[in-house]
Amino acid sequence: MRLDLTEILREVGKNLPYEIHEPPFVDEHLECTLPIDGKVTFNNTGGLLLVRGNAETTVALACSRCGDYFEQAVRLKIEEEFELKHVASGPRTLATVTVVEEDENPAAARLFDGHVFDLTEMLRQYIVLEEPTRPLPPTLPDGRCAQCKLMPQQVLENVSVADDEPVTINPELAKLSELLQEDSP
Repeated sequence: MRLDLTEILREVGKNLPYEIHEPPFVDEHLECTLPIDGKVTFNNTGGLLLVRGNAETTVALACSRCGDYFEQAVRLKIEEEFELKHVASGPRTLATVTVVEEDENPAAARLFDGHVFDLTEMLRQYIVLEEPTRPLPPTLPDGRCAQCKLMPQQVLENVSVADDEPVTINPELAKLSELLQEDSP
């Protein structure tokens, strides 16, 4: 969703509340399984554009132990500040135009295109930052994974819970299991 913030940038003290109802999105780093819902407020303080709000969604994550996918709720607390710069609107005029100063880092994704704000990109960034670096699904009371029903050590040992029979595990861990067996005396 792209929002035109021209009116807010023109008037100091102006607020714009906006209800967020974004459809779930998927890219190479992120998969939302539910829509993104929340509320954000834009406020022009004269020197800063403040963006404050909350949002929530659910994302699909791969367990860092077994590789099975599970869903996890994500709650976002949005707090952004963008410096406002007042520049002359022309070479021979005293009128000024307010523009937003953004990070000049080429690796940073741009959120503004003139006075148009890319809300979807900001939400994507917040969700990626909120995701755990080593995702683990909830565990059962006995410590087993709620997804694969294995104890953490059994995932690496390639042993089933019930009768010590080999189980199918994430192919990425299968090679590690073979290497561990070769090193065993």
